[in-house]
Amino acid sequence: MDEIVDWLGFHNSRRLHSTLDYVSPMTFEKNWLAAQQGRAA
Repeated sequence: MDEIVDWLGFHNSRRLHSTLDYVSPMTFEKNWLAAQQGRAA
């Protein structure tokens, strides 16, 4: 189980994804949330 948690931590925080314009899933989500908050203002 620890190996899976470690892999998910790597995958979501550091691994770049071409479908996300070469950013990590965590960075993509952070940027998306910031854009959504900007629209609400």
